Amino acid sequence: MFLTIASQFVAALAAAATPVHSAEISHGAQAYTASYHAQPAVSLREVEPRFANRNAVPVCRWQADLTVSRVVAAQGQAVPAFGKAIHRFAPLSGSYAGSCAAARSQIDAQVARYARAKATESVAIAKQDRAVLVDEMDSVRALTVQGAKQRG
Repeated sequence: MFLTIASQFVAALAAAATPVHSAEISHGAQAYTASYHAQPAVSLREVEPRFANRNAVPVCRWQADLTVSRVVAAQGQAVPAFGKAIHRFAPLSGSYAGSCAAARSQIDAQVARYARAKATESVAIAKQDRAVLVDEMDSVRALTVQGAKQRG
């Protein structure tokens, strides 16, 4: 029997977590704030192997994805057009004998160690994204200005 448990706490972490990096960007007549978060997402899968001659012991298989995401705001309002995941690290995975509920604290500790190990790299990736974000803003502005000229 397969029991799949998915734990996506990305949204909760984005709201509560401290950003790994923030940048103030002036573009056109607008001031933007870009915040970058390193967000883990863990998926758990409990497998119960069946053997004819012995009792089954459940196994918890898990995978954690660590993603660096960008959130942009202007005048305190989110600008969803510029928010996105900018980097995904190689996934971390493993398994524990027993239920996923029993192994959860060990899995969370391992994911937290992985996130701490990638912290410096996350900051570097976030800092490099500034040029990409400015290019995206330039593209949107060019499309907006070009659309206004065509209508006018």
